[in-house]
Amino acid sequence: MEIEKIIDAFEINPELMPVTDNGEEKFIAFRALLIRRIEELAESNMEQLMWRLYRIDVSEKKLKEELKKHPASEFASVIADAIIQREVEKAASRKKFSDGNSGDWSFED
Repeated sequence: MEIEKIIDAFEINPELMPVTDNGEEKFIAFRALLIRRIEELAESNMEQLMWRLYRIDVSEKKLKEELKKHPASEFASVIADAIIQREVEKAASRKKFSDGNSGDWSFED
C-alpha cells in the first residue's frame, strides 16, 4: 500500500508518522492519524471529505453498506478502513497488470 498517496490526499503531516522500521507500528500510527483527519474533515468540511473519497475512488455504495453495519461513533474508522482497502485493491491491480512488457498494446492476428 502506498501510504504516501493517502497522506498527500488527506493532507496529513508526514512528520507525525513514527520513525520506526516496524511495519505494524507504522500502520497503526498511520491509521490513527487518518481517522483523526477524517473526523476533522467531517466536523469542518464534509464536502471536502466527500471530494477526497471520490478522488481516491472509494465506492460510495460499498461505503454506505459498511457504515450501516457499524455504530455511528465508528464512522471515521470505517471510512479509514475503506480508504486503506481501496488503496490495497489499486496496488494489487497495478501489480497484476504490470507484467513487465513495454506497454505494447498491439493485437496480433
